[in-house]
Amino acid sequence: MRNILLPLLSIILGFFLSLFILKTYINKALDKKSKKETNTKIKVLKTANTVKNIGADNIQKNFESWNIYNKQNIDLMSTYTSLDNKGAVIDKGMFLTLLRTGAYIAVKSEYKNTIQYKLVSIDDDADQKIKKTISSKATIAYQYFKMEGKKLPNYNFIDLKGDSYNKEDTKGKIVVLKCWFITCKSCVEEFPELNKLVERYKNDNIKFISLAFDEKDKLIEFLKTKVFNYITIPNQKKYMAKKLKVKQYPTHLIIDSNGIIIKMVNNANTLSTELERILGK
Repeated sequence: MRNILLPLLSIILGFFLSLFILKTYINKALDKKSKKETNTKIKVLKTANTVKNIGADNIQKNFESWNIYNKQNIDLMSTYTSLDNKGAVIDKGMFLTLLRTGAYIAVKSEYKNTIQYKLVSIDDDADQKIKKTISSKATIAYQYFKMEGKKLPNYNFIDLKGDSYNKEDTKGKIVVLKCWFITCKSCVEEFPELNKLVERYKNDNIKFISLAFDEKDKLIEFLKTKVFNYITIPNQKKYMAKKLKVKQYPTHLIIDSNGIIIKMVNNANTLSTELERILGK
């Protein structure tokens, strides 16, 4: 009996010891996971507070601060009043030219319900990445600005259904062009917002046309999976690059009833705002 009891006690003790070790391991793992989740929440909260609290005084603190401020407040392709570093109104072309030098950043203000961007000198010790990025953005905005007021280059578009669109077909109509391609993530993400514009202006004399890089068959298959209510024209990469001077995607153009480019912008939100301003609604 004694010979059986000792091994049995050993097994029981071993079981409880294993259970204790397993419980300790699980508690440590849960504690580690809890700390990680807490740290993640704190990090997210700090990031949210940083985004919320960045103002003009902190723009040049580092590239991240400038980038957050710039994304929230500055759209160089939108309509705004341009001010030099002394607060005097200047031509938009001059404003963008000065920004291209990398010696300034733009700071937003509002006056009598209008948006103003003022030039502020970049600090000597500011991150060089700020200078390079603002110069690059200003260069594209300047090139788009210089396209405004010009005639839309000759075109003869054939859409996915085989219908044609040229200057005679669209004469007397406002034309909104979207430049994009299938693998451009941001181009596709804005489809729902653009569809709302098509619906909003369905009773107005506006043609919403999209120009895509891609071949007809690929576009037809792709658009079976995505709702996009623009008229779509395939194989337009050369026209966009050579004729329209498109530098980034998406790009949107608003063309008046006389075939004049009146606005070039790079996102659906600004497009919506500019259409409201132009059409007064």
